[in-house]
Amino acid sequence: MAEPTTPVTIAALSAVSLFPFINGNALLGAVLGAAFIATFEKDLNAFQRIRNMLLATGIGYISAPLITEHTFLKADAVAALITSTLCLFILIKVVDWVKAAKLSDILNIFRGGKP
Repeated sequence: MAEPTTPVTIAALSAVSLFPFINGNALLGAVLGAAFIATFEKDLNAFQRIRNMLLATGIGYISAPLITEHTFLKADAVAALITSTLCLFILIKVVDWVKAAKLSDILNIFRGGKP
């Protein structure tokens, strides 16, 4: 059975796409990628699921123009879908690495040295 928060969030974000200054294609791709993330994760309550969907949608929507400009992808919807699907997994890994790393290791990486 589908999680009840997913259709509600998709409907709300789809209604936002009716505004003239919103890129509907990028928003649709970001929402679909975020819905995939929300249904993929099983051990989340409703608040965590909505939070993850909103975070993934925002990151996918914001990064879609950058992805289409610098890669072979030309459709905003596809770029937003891919970005919103992968963003949370990558960000979680980065946050875990930053928590485990020492400050000197992080600074050495930014300076171009070895960790």
